[in-house]
Parts: sequence; structure tokens; C-alpha cells
Amino acid sequence: MKAITIPLSHLFQTRVGTCKSLIWLAVFMPIMMSGCSIGDKIDKATDKVSDIAGDTVATLDGAIDALDRNSASWQTILQDTTQQLTTDAQSTIRNEVSDLLNRSVAATGTELRCNADFIGARVRQALVRIRARLLHQSVPPVEPALCHVTPAAVDMALDASRRNKLEFFGYDFDTTPIKVTLQDKSRTLDVSSSLDRLTHYHMTLNLGANGVPLSSASNRLTLEWQDRSISSIAVIQPATPVCREKTETYTRSTYLSYTPPHTRGDKEYSGNGPEVWATANWISDGTHVNLRLWMKAKETRSDWTTAEGERIESYYTAPSGWRIDSIQGNVESSAHYVDTDHNDDRQGGGPNGPVKEFKFRGDRDGDDAGSYTGVDVTFNPLVVKLVEVANCAPASTVKTLQIKGLIAPDTVKRMQPMMLKLRP
Repeated sequence: MKAITIPLSHLFQTRVGTCKSLIWLAVFMPIMMSGCSIGDKIDKATDKVSDIAGDTVATLDGAIDALDRNSASWQTILQDTTQQLTTDAQSTIRNEVSDLLNRSVAATGTELRCNADFIGARVRQALVRIRARLLHQSVPPVEPALCHVTPAAVDMALDASRRNKLEFFGYDFDTTPIKVTLQDKSRTLDVSSSLDRLTHYHMTLNLGANGVPLSSASNRLTLEWQDRSISSIAVIQPATPVCREKTETYTRSTYLSYTPPHTRGDKEYSGNGPEVWATANWISDGTHVNLRLWMKAKETRSDWTTAEGERIESYYTAPSGWRIDSIQGNVESSAHYVDTDHNDDRQGGGPNGPVKEFKFRGDRDGDDAGSYTGVDVTFNPLVVKLVEVANCAPASTVKTLQIKGLIAPDTVKRMQPMMLKLRP
């Protein structure tokens, strides 16, 4: 039998481009070695690659759907997903999911202070990125998430041995550069070299003699990602005042309409649902509140026609001289139902959370996904707690430091009258 040589570049230019080259090599290597009935075998192998890709995407879709329903069960969902990726050609994806499971379990220590829903949301984002890479779609950057800082401020009145480091707990600290700056009275100094990433969920900032050069002129330390502040830690000096605080209510009278893109099937639900999920979140970065609106509508049988996507837009901006300390009340609204007719459906919402009402468009005669299926949302008032942006320490931070014994008694005594005066 005469051997036949086929360039790999030719094999990769077939009609299925959704799986990685590892899948192609795993399927085609035996064919290239045999050289018999090469045309038929390539056709069969192409079908096999297509099946593997479809099964893998379906498994990832199932995990993402499960997280949409119950993000707190992320550990069980990841374990089940790993067990479903059984073929050798799926091994790369299986390893990624397994690594994600181990990574997430490691990030649930008692000092992390991030709840199960937060971890579940990060797991979902990671699975969406894995799926996007598999389908050769654009993959968004991984933004680090900060859950807790210890101590919440640095009191210079403490002995140096009791204020020799800051600890940061969160998620995905190892995926992108994080910058740390020290703000003094007359300059801003890059002190990122003193930041140590112990794990992807734990970092420390050295404030000792060979670390950040804190002095009587230091005002605050700031963590930045892509030129945006993600945390600010006050340096309390003998004259540092307590920051003023206030609440502000913002009401948006207009509604938001969103039609997610078609992602699967033939675009027509044909009376098979769709089953619909939606969530709306207010997300604060300290100066802005963004609204994230996500919707998914999936056919309940047949070819599982699906429309899914998210829209993120700027919702509120803090006034000059103030930063957003927190959003008061619920930061998420959600809805889930199965469409049974061609009428608009009003679901979810209520007086708490971002959305007062979801109004869905599901099935109709003709194409649905990507052109018709969507949602209109009306909003509840947004209530934010604002803290003055100045060389000062928030009252909530002072209270936290006092509870943990990380602030000098003389500092508390000095700040107590200001805290009482500024109390709403």
C-alpha cells in the first residue's frame, strides 16, 4: 500500500472550525498512518470532529445553564461537567474545567470573604471564556475581583511591626498586571514592586522597612487595573479627618430594550417555548455604576434554538469629589419562565433590585432568535452610599479597625467626636 502525504494545513481548512487542533490530531493521526481509503476516512473523521465539538459545546452550555439557575452549586456543577467530558479529544477542555474547579475550591478559605454566589459568577464567566475560545469567538479580558482588604486602612500611630503589610483577598489576581501607587502630599509613587502574589486569590503588600516607603506625608495606597482604581486604602496620620458620607438616590425614567444575538439552532422556536432566563445587575467600580443585563432564550426541544447575550452600559456617575462606597439594597434582579404563546410576558422585578419589571418577547410566527426575541426593562431607584474623596478615613473603616485592634486607641479617641458629628 502506497503511503499518502497530506499537509496538516489542508486538514485544518475543513468545514468544521469549532474545536482546537488537538481534536484534529487525535482523530486524524491514525488515518495518516494507515493511508487506506483516505477520502472516506477523512469524511468520517470530519463528522467525528463535528460530533466531538458539538458534544463539548453542549456540555459547556449545560454547565452554564445550571450556574444560571443556581450559582451557589458551582462545585457540584464543575464536578459533573468534568465527568461528562470523557473522550481523549476532549481532554484539553476537561483539564481546563478541572483546573477551574481546583482554583475555585482553593479560593474559598475563611479569610476570602467572598460568598458562594460570587464564586459561582466567576466560574460561569470562566466557562463562557472556555466556550468562546473553543468556538473561536472573542474572549473578554479577565478582570481581577477584590473581596477584602486587611487592614482596611493603615494607622501610622501603630508600632511599625503591627502595620508591616496589607493583605488582599479576591479572585484572578494572576491573570493581568495590577498596579499599586502611594499618594503623598506632593507626588504619586509606583510601589508595585512591593506587591507579592502568593496565589491567584491572595496578595500581600510589604509595608516594612524594605517595602513601601510610608512616611508622615503619605495619604493613601491605591490598587489599579487598566488605569482604573479597584481599591483605595487610607493612611491615617495624626491630622487625618473622618470622611464625610451621604446617600444619593438616582431615578431613571426611561426603559432599556435588548435583543440578544442568535447563538444556536435555526432561529425559529416553533412553539417550543422558549425557556427564558434574565438577570440585571448594578456593578460599581467606585466612580460609576454600570448595568449588566443578560438574557437567554432556549428552545425546549428540537434543535435547541437559542438567543443569548449581555449588554453593559453606564448607569450612574458619582458627583465630583465623592466615590461610591456601596449600593444600598439588592444589586440583582432575575426572572425565569417558559413562554407558551405569542404575547409579551411580564415577569420578575418588584420593588427591590435594579428592575421594576421585565417585559419579554419570546416566540412569534417566523424567525425569533436574534431579530425579535428580547426584553424591555424598567428600573427601580438606585440608592448609593457616597464617601468624600479626600485625605480622610471613612467612619466604617475606623469602626472595622477598632473591632480588629488595628488602630491605636489615641486615634480612635481623636476621631470619635468627628464620627458622632458626621453621623446621619
